[in-house]
Amino acid sequence: MFYNYLITAWRNIINNGIFSVINIFGLATGLMSCILILLFVRQETGFDTWLTNHDRLVRMHTAYSMPGQEPFETVRSAGSMMPAIRDYAKSEIETGVRFIQSSMSIRKNQDAFPERITMVDGSFFDVFDLPFVHGNKASSFTKPMDLVITEAMAVKYFGKTDVIGETISICCLSGDVITLPVTGVVKDLPDATHLNTELLVYLQPKLFAENDGTLNTWTSLNVYTYFKLKPGVQPAQAQERINYWMNNESPLREMFARRLEGSAGTQVTDLVRQRIMPVADLHLHAKRHAGNMPDLTPMGDARMINTFILVAGLVLLIACINFMNLATAKASKRAKEVAMRKVLGASRKQVAIQFLAEAVALVFISLVFAVAAVELVLPFYNQILGKDLALNLFAEPGLLLSLLGITLAVGVCAGIYPALYLSRFLPGHILKSSKSAEPASSVKLRTLLVVFQFATSIVLVVATLVVYGQTVFSNNADVGYQSYNKLVLDTSTAGDNLASLKQELLNLPEIASVVYSSESPTQDDENNNYFKLLEQAPAGGTNESILLNYHNMDYGFFEAYQVAPLAGRLFDQDYGSDTIKPVEHSADTPGKASIILNMSALKKFGFNSPEQAIGKTLESHIRGRQHLTIIGVVPDLHFRSIKFGIRATVYTLNPARFRVANLSFATNDLPGLITKIEQVWKRTVPMQPINLQFLSEMMAAQYQDEATTAQLFLVFSFLAIVVACLGLYGLSAFTVERRTREIGIRKVMGASIADIVRLLIWQFSKPVLLANLIAWPLATYAMLNWLEAFPYRISSWWLLPICLAVGLLSLVIAWSTVGGNAAKVARKNPINSLRYE
Repeated sequence: MFYNYLITAWRNIINNGIFSVINIFGLATGLMSCILILLFVRQETGFDTWLTNHDRLVRMHTAYSMPGQEPFETVRSAGSMMPAIRDYAKSEIETGVRFIQSSMSIRKNQDAFPERITMVDGSFFDVFDLPFVHGNKASSFTKPMDLVITEAMAVKYFGKTDVIGETISICCLSGDVITLPVTGVVKDLPDATHLNTELLVYLQPKLFAENDGTLNTWTSLNVYTYFKLKPGVQPAQAQERINYWMNNESPLREMFARRLEGSAGTQVTDLVRQRIMPVADLHLHAKRHAGNMPDLTPMGDARMINTFILVAGLVLLIACINFMNLATAKASKRAKEVAMRKVLGASRKQVAIQFLAEAVALVFISLVFAVAAVELVLPFYNQILGKDLALNLFAEPGLLLSLLGITLAVGVCAGIYPALYLSRFLPGHILKSSKSAEPASSVKLRTLLVVFQFATSIVLVVATLVVYGQTVFSNNADVGYQSYNKLVLDTSTAGDNLASLKQELLNLPEIASVVYSSESPTQDDENNNYFKLLEQAPAGGTNESILLNYHNMDYGFFEAYQVAPLAGRLFDQDYGSDTIKPVEHSADTPGKASIILNMSALKKFGFNSPEQAIGKTLESHIRGRQHLTIIGVVPDLHFRSIKFGIRATVYTLNPARFRVANLSFATNDLPGLITKIEQVWKRTVPMQPINLQFLSEMMAAQYQDEATTAQLFLVFSFLAIVVACLGLYGLSAFTVERRTREIGIRKVMGASIADIVRLLIWQFSKPVLLANLIAWPLATYAMLNWLEAFPYRISSWWLLPICLAVGLLSLVIAWSTVGGNAAKVARKNPINSLRYE
């Protein structure tokens, strides 16, 4: 019997050529979408689950919520937190480890290679039990400055993996070249990990003895802190213990005593929160704690995962609807077959199984085409996502079984309604009437399903255009400074060569200016400090210390970026008093320097105009206690992505913190310019790799997530439209076929080809118009919510022309799809149409 089902199913697939092609193509497209999303989701949701005891590993994130100040969130924490919490919460925490990452260079023969070095506590392998290839965790970290590397690093620098006892020279630690012994080699980390730790150094605390902002601090957030919980302890229990320590026994109680006294009922955790998150959740969920700060590796987005699961499901659902619509529409063609089967003794169950088997067979045929399509488009898909996904069905039984299960479920879901619908035909009625009168309810259901298909497609297209429009808006928004023809050169490894490097670069005719700074636009390292107004604050202002973001700029920085002051002046060498100089902490006399504020910082102190702030003095501790005279006020600048809005920021002139050179150039020969800059770098800073980027590319990279989302929406919305149009084409072809005699009679009665085409087009325009009316409010609501995440965004009024344009496009597509079939039949000779059976 099963063989008979298959033979019958195959014959019906072959005999209904055009409808079978439409169904197979639609279902293959839907399955292809599901496979692509499945590959992406499988990797994104599998991050760090390969780690031993991953369910016991957590990371601590810090958030400041000071009254009257912008919240500050990061996935990092203060250096003193880990040992204090580890020792206090011994009942919940087994051990902990801190990460400090730095970009350095490794010297090999006469070459230098840029690498990221991760300095960690000696307890690293007690927390992260990485598999060793050579050595073991007991012998690898026995003393500070021991080095453990991955297999890839070992092969890169030594050409083999057994390199214990070899040495690697790193530049620079505390300004010196350090030779580190390799004491262990671990396996290469999988792609699905947030860890970026190919070179692990057992950190030497004395390296940071002169830098209170790294290890010996309760407030500066420069390390990544991990804990390993004791067996059976849940993260919520550890969180409760940490909160108790913060509020009752931590040093922060005294540090924030004045703020706590001024507000009854306020606790330390209302101002400073230490939140732990399971390591396996970091990739997809750390973004909500990260603010503007990056993680060890690029973060994923759980919302994007859920969105594209939904989109792929909708594309597949549209394909299933095509099958249901075409199967029920063709019911009249198979009514006699059903009647004869029942007359010959077949039960309704057997008839239903027959039609269900046809649906499942069709879906499995579609699966073959879908897998082939995935192999073809996977390189382009990887390019969009920036990943290296692969489809290895036979190497991964779990993936194969999941795919087969999805295919079977799709076959059953697509075929269950047609099977039940067709199997209910009564043989007496069918054989007596010589035809199958299709009930009105079936026609209405098909119309509703077409409405759903097009409504879904329209929502996806509107979403695509809005996301793309916001990305274009972000990339072209007025950021407050001139960002064209700018190069950013990392000078953190240049040492004492900044002056000679600058002069050499200025000697190039293509270079208009070279100015140093602590970071360039887009490089926001969240430098924060407290600033206090020493004069009487204006009405509505404050003399309390305010936590503000600050950047360090060289002479000529604002001029290079074409930023004019709103009041006062910019940093000027002629004054000779703008630079911050170091002051001993024990000194009675503060240092004196100059400072520039942006408008948002101005408002924090209560000034009503830029002119009112000029000449006033702020006190802060930057290289010792400093009295900083406000010499200028500049407009608010988008130093970071407009996604994060404007922050109150002050600008100081502190050469000790210069890390980048901002190069303005005037030439179209960019490859030639890059070559000349590289030559200057090699002469001035030998044995250090150059790190040079175009500012325009750095700014575009800030919106890479939105660009990726827009591209994926474009792809899947296009697929949804194609599948929906295929279904509409199939239904129109069937409708035209059924109304052939009617068309012939109309032509005999004087109707023109245009009249007939308009009649049929209007019939199929109604569900598309209804789909627009349903889709527009849904799309508008969803995209307004999405745009809320952007402080600066396209006007919501843009949704109106976008919806109208997409609505018109959907009608044009529907007319094009239906019009071809209608015109083909309308051009036939009426005599042939009236002979139609």
